[in-house]
Amino acid sequence: MDETEVALAHGQLSARQLAEGAYGPALESITTALRLAPGAAALWAQFSDLIRYFNLRHPVPPAVRELLSKALEHPAVDPGNLVRPITTLALSRPAGTAFEEPLLLRMLEDVVIRDGELERLITDTRRRMLDEHVPVNIAVAIAHQCFNTEYVFDETAEERAQVDRLSVDSPHAYAAYAAYRSLGTLKDVKLDGTSLARRQIVEPMEERRLAAEIASLSTEKGSVSAAVRAQYEANPYPRWVRMQSVFPAAPLAQVVHELFPHADVHAIPRTPRILVAGCGTGQNAIATALRFSGASVLAVDLSLASLGYARRKTLELGLKNLQYLQADILALGALEERFDLIECSGVLHHLEDPFEGWRILAALRKPGGLMRVGLYSEAGRRPIARARELIAARGFAPDAEGIRACRGAIRADPSLVQIARNEDFFSMSGCRDLLFHVHEHHFSLPQIEAMIARLGLRFLGFEFPDSGATLQRYRDRFSDLELQNWHRFEQEFPDTFARMYQFWVS
Repeated sequence: MDETEVALAHGQLSARQLAEGAYGPALESITTALRLAPGAAALWAQFSDLIRYFNLRHPVPPAVRELLSKALEHPAVDPGNLVRPITTLALSRPAGTAFEEPLLLRMLEDVVIRDGELERLITDTRRRMLDEHVPVNIAVAIAHQCFNTEYVFDETAEERAQVDRLSVDSPHAYAAYAAYRSLGTLKDVKLDGTSLARRQIVEPMEERRLAAEIASLSTEKGSVSAAVRAQYEANPYPRWVRMQSVFPAAPLAQVVHELFPHADVHAIPRTPRILVAGCGTGQNAIATALRFSGASVLAVDLSLASLGYARRKTLELGLKNLQYLQADILALGALEERFDLIECSGVLHHLEDPFEGWRILAALRKPGGLMRVGLYSEAGRRPIARARELIAARGFAPDAEGIRACRGAIRADPSLVQIARNEDFFSMSGCRDLLFHVHEHHFSLPQIEAMIARLGLRFLGFEFPDSGATLQRYRDRFSDLELQNWHRFEQEFPDTFARMYQFWVS
């Protein structure tokens, strides 16, 4: 065996160890694999999928630090997977030195952090930036993070007054302003080539230019669609900067067969045409275009602001097999084209009539075509319902001030701790989508089963992000994959679909 074969064997061993819950040995195995074959993209993706479970303590072995540093820049790695290990590493340093962790400063540029303790440290340091000198590299990293979160962090009236009086005449003042307000709000701002100017001025300008060029099938149909569009024009969602952009691409038929061996995949061509209905800022559409070899993708959304962001990131990645169209799902019946796969995740439940939207999309399939659908679970959204009761009782508005006040109230309520840990809690658009959405429906599995039957579709199965752990727990109790038994399983484990039901039908 050559070194690459030995490395892949260590990678396979790491996967088995992870499945058995042996996290430490799994990390040792994947570290060995990457030392032998540092050019293997699949091993880097596997490393990031593993390291996300770790709470690291300072100091870490040099080999682990080097892997984290390389992983932060590697296109096969989702940088979101590195938030937990790097955050815990930085916060375990001696008091007052968290921002001396270079891995943390680099990470703050490209992710939305998801840690309440680190958020408090950032807001305390940001406040000091208005009164005293903070090293410029730290100030810049904090400004990037605040922009990434769309300035969701708490700020006092005194801070706002200081920002209004700030004379932006030095790199430090420039970063301090950018930590509270987008540089695009400054008059006569200079495009000086800094990373902050590129992120806060140049890229938004480019998104507006690209959005203006996107073709439109129709405007929104109805008052609910208009309200939903207005929300996402103001707060495009989801908020992301970098994503995994190198995937082990495979034919759609192969991926479906691996997920659902019982599925009939003979009608799926090697060059499938895919529709992503409700693509938002493009993260899922880009992953789809990269994940399925030979595929071409049409991605549709109501929000031009979201589409402008998606198109900029698509061009940045050099993708040629992904196009965008502005349209309401309820108007897609006018499309003459038909598709081998239609993805609609996290969208139908925001329509006035989700079933009608699903019916329109189902009619756009080619014979034998598939659908991948994501819908909110009534059981899984119980904590959200409690938070919405709090919002109604306290009268929080869906604007910056109201969202900041709402976050404070949620953090102060022990019964809502689950929401304060949700990744969407840490950005303005995420928090608005999570807690303040203008219109949404929740479903039970019997309701979904009835809709599938009405549409003449066949349930294939759920897709889970946890490497098969949920599916194995289900199979320990039931021998089939029928929705009736999944309903029983969810009643026993109501957080199973806390994010949403994500499933395939044919």
